[in-house]
Amino acid sequence: MITVENMKETAATGELPPELPPHWFLYLVERMDRMENNLRSEFRQELGGIRQDVNEVRQEMRGVYRWSIGLLVTMLLGFGGIIATLAVTLR
Repeated sequence: MITVENMKETAATGELPPELPPHWFLYLVERMDRMENNLRSEFRQELGGIRQDVNEVRQEMRGVYRWSIGLLVTMLLGFGGIIATLAVTLR
């Protein structure tokens, strides 16, 4: 807030009051804001794509996990059947 005392002090020291920044500076700040907004939107799009890719990989890994568990159970049942057949026939 500019008061009469401030104006007297300014006049006594000979300093100029602070001015608004030049128009080119405001233009540059505005451009930087627009660039920042553009970069943020690009990053959001990229992150959305990456998240979708990660979810797809997780689903594929779940499929591989289920497939491996099924294979393990099948092998165990197969070996159990072979052992049971040999035990019965060799008695």
